[in-house]
Amino acid sequence: MKTIKAGIIGFGRMGGFYLEAMKKSGRWEAKTICELDESRHDEIKERNPGGTVTADEDAIFSDPEIEVVVLSALADSRLDQIRKAVKAGKHIIAEKPISDTVANEWEAVKAVEESPVRAAVNLYIRNSWYLQELADAIESGDLGELAIVRICHMTPGLSPGEGHEAEGPAFHDCGMHYVDAARYLAKGDYNTMRSQAVRMWAYKDPWWLQAQGTFDNGVVFDITQSHAYGQLSAEQTHNSYIDIIGSKGIARMHHDFKTAVVEIHGEHNTRRIERPYGGKNIGTMLDLMAESIESGKRVARLPSFRDSAIASEFAWKCLSDAAAHDLPVKGTPEELERIHERRRTMTEGYGLLRKQPHK
Repeated sequence: MKTIKAGIIGFGRMGGFYLEAMKKSGRWEAKTICELDESRHDEIKERNPGGTVTADEDAIFSDPEIEVVVLSALADSRLDQIRKAVKAGKHIIAEKPISDTVANEWEAVKAVEESPVRAAVNLYIRNSWYLQELADAIESGDLGELAIVRICHMTPGLSPGEGHEAEGPAFHDCGMHYVDAARYLAKGDYNTMRSQAVRMWAYKDPWWLQAQGTFDNGVVFDITQSHAYGQLSAEQTHNSYIDIIGSKGIARMHHDFKTAVVEIHGEHNTRRIERPYGGKNIGTMLDLMAESIESGKRVARLPSFRDSAIASEFAWKCLSDAAAHDLPVKGTPEELERIHERRRTMTEGYGLLRKQPHK
């Protein structure tokens, strides 16, 4: 089978995930990796001995053998890179958000949709097996008419000041995944919304937010996202689930980051499905992208640039709405300092800080 040659721009945590997934797939080859930090080039060569490494992203865009570019550097670099990819006729896989402002995100959507290139965004829940099982349960009609979609994702995760700022507060950086997942399940567009948030530890942005409202088809949503869930607990835990309520039955999912469990209680069928969680589902996204390229037809399940822009814009609207209401402050800056101190040395837990190896 002919491999698809790719160029990866930005070799942080996500860039590394893409490389490892490509090496496992058998369908992809990371021909060139672009990383501005030249002190990491030897490490990259060791991890990808068959490829090249550069600090010049234009080496990727000008290479006629490279069919796909993976954009995993910071969001403020993506619009320019997307325009270069479109001009060079290269397909695109991008991290979310697809740019640094809502206006620039819609510019990116326009650039791609007016071109023949195929593009996908790593809204990873969309590529998960458990979301597809829930979507299939809704589509089957065994739950009756879909009424309510509830999604909750609360972990200790990254604390304020540790990395979210480049992509906005937690409800934007992390929460837009759940905004997209709820829209995917509801098969509608967001209509009404009201948000409530809390400024934990007196930080300038909220680190807990709940949004409720309706889609244009009358389905009600309830999304809760937080990285303020037991940051200083002696033994950390989390609370992550999706809850689907129909007029006849329900379906739900919960996971422990290792195993995901889907339970379906329909009018005629009761099922329990337990499988590995799947992490960021990079391998699934690469398979779907490969299928799109090889068939010449975009796989509908792949999250599009438009999906990403909608999720990003709505997440920002939720944050803006929360700021217009009572925004309580709970916890102290001193507690946040203790959290930062603890997390600097943590080797087990949630959202661990990445320590880059240097030779």
